[in-house]
Amino acid sequence: SSGINAEYGGKSLSGVFARRNIIYLYLMERLYPVTDYKHPILTPVLMVLGWALSTCGIRTIADLKLGLYISNFIIRISKGRYSPDAVYFLSQTVHRLAGKSCEYVSNFAFKSSLLTSEGGMRPQPLSFTSLHSKDTPGGDVLFGLLCTVRAAMRSYHDYTGFSGVFHSLVQTLQTVETSQVHSDCSSLISTLSSLYQQYSQKTMPFLRYENNKPVSIKMYEPKFGEVWVRERKTKDETTHLKRKIKSEMKGAVREIRKDSKFINRLKHKDQSDSDKARKRKVNEIMGFLSKEQGEANDLKYRKKRGQA
Repeated sequence: SSGINAEYGGKSLSGVFARRNIIYLYLMERLYPVTDYKHPILTPVLMVLGWALSTCGIRTIADLKLGLYISNFIIRISKGRYSPDAVYFLSQTVHRLAGKSCEYVSNFAFKSSLLTSEGGMRPQPLSFTSLHSKDTPGGDVLFGLLCTVRAAMRSYHDYTGFSGVFHSLVQTLQTVETSQVHSDCSSLISTLSSLYQQYSQKTMPFLRYENNKPVSIKMYEPKFGEVWVRERKTKDETTHLKRKIKSEMKGAVREIRKDSKFINRLKHKDQSDSDKARKRKVNEIMGFLSKEQGEANDLKYRKKRGQA
């Protein structure tokens, strides 16, 4: 913000915003939605426009027209959200219109005679094409100012601080000399006064803290009921029994595994002993048969030798 103030702080509003910038604003209002609470494009644009309304110089009728268009743009895009920069611009413009001195405001330096009607011509609403026109009547600018104030009052009438925000603006409008303005502008000033009276009837509620339940006082020696102790005891016994059953089941499974291993060892030993006994008997039978075969062969050999 310091860089922006250093570069554009001393310039007038029409010197900061060229024609192409106003065309961009005209297109933004029609391209982007106005119901978003925070928008990546419109939110920074609103911040820059608010800074321009409160900082840039307002010296000529072109600055006034551009400031009124920007104020209307902010009010429409904000969609009911309060914009202090737009209200500030309208208030300071009305103060200068009434001829009041604003010594603490240096950027509002236009003359109130710029907004007087010429020749009793009926004022016309300001159009987009007349922003950079040099022959716009002062009555049209005054009529546009009053219409913008009416739009701001209708947009912000739901706020509880409505009467405080627009009080000085409406009081200053009542001091404006209506003899030098058109009848349409004077009737619009009376309409604004009636609107202020209508919207400022609501009463402001008293400030109060959020209704929270009181925090209970901590007891240093809590009291436990007998029912709660009995329920806790039963619960502890149930938990202990469940743990005991679980440990017993683990022990039973462990013993069953040991017994199965012992039975398998006995079966293996019996099988091994029976295999050894069977092998020994087979060896004995084979030895007996080989002995008998040897004796038979010896006898056969002797018989054959005796015949020879």
